[in-house]
Amino acid sequence: MKNNIFKKTEKVLYDYKNLDIKIQNIDLQINTLENDISVSGVSYEERSSPTNAFSSVVENNVIKREEFTFEQINKLAILKNKTINLKKSIDNALNTLNHEERELVELRYFSKNKKTWVEIGMLLSIDKDYCSKLKNRIINQLSNYLYFT
Repeated sequence: MKNNIFKKTEKVLYDYKNLDIKIQNIDLQINTLENDISVSGVSYEERSSPTNAFSSVVENNVIKREEFTFEQINKLAILKNKTINLKKSIDNALNTLNHEERELVELRYFSKNKKTWVEIGMLLSIDKDYCSKLKNRIINQLSNYLYFT
């Protein structure tokens, strides 16, 4: 269980730099759905209703489309809120780190090119073995804040 949370925390850190892009893309999807006014073509087959109630194929399609669009927008809004909250949680957890720990996280997890422990050790002027131990301590600390373990 503890190992699973450790890996989950590392995955979240690797994905952290993409969270803003995900939020922006969700906004674009919501905007697209809100501005979509497509309606299907008219059907000319005869429609009869046993209750003599008025039934329009176009109206029914519009209603179904609006319901579907509303559901999709709600799902995207929920996903957006979860993503924003995750980013805020990560930011809060990162604020608990000291300068050296924060630097290690940024070099290992946030840089475009993932750096090796030797490279990180050289940049931080510490041994690569100490980098690895420090990483384990940092990930455990962050997972406590992110997942309340």
